[in-house]
Amino acid sequence: MSEKAPSVVAFGETMIRFSTKNFERIEQAKELAIGIGGTESNFAIAFARLGGRATWISKLTNNPLGRFVANKIREHGVDVSHVIWTDDYRVGLYFIEFGKKPRPTQVIYDRKNSAIANIDPYEVNWEILKDYDAFHTTGITVALSENCKKAVEVGISKAKEFGTKVSFDVNYRSKLWSPEEAFRALDPILGKVDILLVTKDDARNVLKVSGSYEEMIMELGERYNPEVVVLTLGSEGAMALKDGKIYRAEPYELEVVDRIGAGDAFDAGFVYEYLRTGDVEKALNLGVAMAAYAHTIPGDVMFMTREEIETIMRQRHHDVVR
Repeated sequence: MSEKAPSVVAFGETMIRFSTKNFERIEQAKELAIGIGGTESNFAIAFARLGGRATWISKLTNNPLGRFVANKIREHGVDVSHVIWTDDYRVGLYFIEFGKKPRPTQVIYDRKNSAIANIDPYEVNWEILKDYDAFHTTGITVALSENCKKAVEVGISKAKEFGTKVSFDVNYRSKLWSPEEAFRALDPILGKVDILLVTKDDARNVLKVSGSYEEMIMELGERYNPEVVVLTLGSEGAMALKDGKIYRAEPYELEVVDRIGAGDAFDAGFVYEYLRTGDVEKALNLGVAMAAYAHTIPGDVMFMTREEIETIMRQRHHDVVR
């Protein structure tokens, strides 16, 4: 395990996020809040804020929108110097209106023909992976285009060449592809992954495992043989499998402000602690704490310090920190 700060390269798309206020519908809104959102940059930001060394790789349009994205990621201490810039294509956008039961939260993507969807897999400087502990990406990136799928495959191949661990979250999005399309694309990739992260729903619906949670995680371990499998269980916490042993972390009581980005925060916490110590139980507990904290923060980005997370882990049954 790394004695120095753990390090990761995250690869994927970050969009500009526009969200309504006070649970307004988009069609009635007079103003929208602006921010950024992208699962891999959310991961990299949370990882960096924990104290890790994080680099985010993507392709952006060289205009104010692209610079807005890069600047917002950079301000959290993430290295964006390996982003590929282009005068062509566009920056992806997404719009979110928050609902309350029975009206669900709605997300609208406007990301077709984005810069990263047109990436050349070989224009990325994959050589930097030899200087990092892990390479992290997700099924979202694979779904964006054939170019992105190929780039993920090249990145994983390079990581393997350099002895860099591969961390991968299935992260299924129904607006990008069907479960069948996702399985066909991801199944061969997952056999090359060291840290496999998947929600219980994605495990069932995309990877087609069934049974109890224990049976599901064991089946994933047998099928893909990663170093560690992590199954997130939503309001039931999370579990992990390594070397035939199953670990479990209990959930936090929480009040939801914004769910988006919570899974990325979990991934960052788990991968950070796993790379740092190799301790699966500690990694699970940090991941669950990070996810709980992320639920309380508006926006995709995890605004927190490591000390704050450690505090809620120590005082998880108290409401006031004095």
